[in-house]
Amino acid sequence: MSLIKRKTSLPTTEYDYYEVFAREKLDGPLAHIGCLSAPNAELATSQARLMYSEKPWVEMCMVRRDQVIQIITANDIPGVA
Repeated sequence: MSLIKRKTSLPTTEYDYYEVFAREKLDGPLAHIGCLSAPNAELATSQARLMYSEKPWVEMCMVRRDQVIQIITANDIPGVA
């Protein structure tokens, strides 16, 4: 009798990180409300709606973290390490 070994490795899924922004009033500021990780934008959208539904936002948007363009960094400010 021979034993058959099955490979039981879990599939590896790459996750992207997203920064989530929202505004409470039409004329209010767009504020960073948190971040999340998801394998794609569609799931990130669903997750953001669930995670950040504590307020009746008038606008919510997100951006993949690797798509954020830095304008000023700590290295640009004298005296900041």
